[in-house]
Amino acid sequence: METEKIEIEKIETEKTEIEKIETQNIETEKMEMQNRARQNENKRKIIFDCDNTMGIPGCDMDDGLCLLYLLGREDIELLAVSASFGNNRTKVVYENTRTMLRERNREDIPLWLGGLKPEDWDSESSRNLVKLARAYPHEIDLIVTGSLTNIAGAFVLDPEFFCLIKGIYFMGGITAPLIFEKKEMKELNFSVDYKASTLVLQNGENLHIITGNACLAVMTSYSDFKERLENSSIGQYILKKESDWFAYNAREYGIKGFYNWDMTTVLYYFYPELFRKSKKNIHITEENLKRGYLEENLKTGCSEEKVLGRELYFGEIKEKEEVKRKMLEAFA
Repeated sequence: METEKIEIEKIETEKTEIEKIETQNIETEKMEMQNRARQNENKRKIIFDCDNTMGIPGCDMDDGLCLLYLLGREDIELLAVSASFGNNRTKVVYENTRTMLRERNREDIPLWLGGLKPEDWDSESSRNLVKLARAYPHEIDLIVTGSLTNIAGAFVLDPEFFCLIKGIYFMGGITAPLIFEKKEMKELNFSVDYKASTLVLQNGENLHIITGNACLAVMTSYSDFKERLENSSIGQYILKKESDWFAYNAREYGIKGFYNWDMTTVLYYFYPELFRKSKKNIHITEENLKRGYLEENLKTGCSEEKVLGRELYFGEIKEKEEVKRKMLEAFA
């Protein structure tokens, strides 16, 4: 009888100790969450919506460079990555991005599947964009480097969406044809779902655009790229994925190097002092956006003439060498 009593007391003691440990663990987890929240309180909140095809033969690499760059910045909170179409199909972009996040040990970053085709408004991405915009009103910046389908979808689902977003930064659009040695490069990001682009550009607020023409100010040769990246682990990771990209550009367009389209937009976001920012009144029509063309409304001198359109911010590279250096320094 005495032995049973001792055993019961032992079990009760062990149970009490386990409960104490569990309580301590819960309290520790709460403290860690509070600390993370405090650390992220003053960080810029970003959602990256992209058509990342880094490492896929014949497809652009610059979305992937942007992703790696954002993952490496400790002064931001990357809330999520959203997959769109453009460089490839949305599901290909999604799987490719999931692989990259796994390879970089960053599966903690939420990844969303976006619209599968033009005007596919109701997707995981568009629904979650609305959800986070509601959770963090006026705090989130969007960096968009693919089609605008997911962003338009969020607006279709919630007409107040744009009022809740702090700012949107796009790589897309042209103001003149992109003519290279071998052939013309067609605009992709705004034209691939021109109805989505029309909705976003007509209704969005605080919109910033880096056009394809603006990106032509800085070109990186393969020797520059290789020299700066080959001595770092992340640089070797990039070089391994993109060994054929420079050859593809030379073969298809006669470009003797690489225009880092999407990274130019990311650098404009982080280093606006390296760019000239101007506000232009743009005539937004579906017909123009079918070819990604951004037509500026020009005053004719008639003081009573009312100029219709949207005022959008445009960035143009001012400090070429510094922009080029910052494109590579994070990976060196």
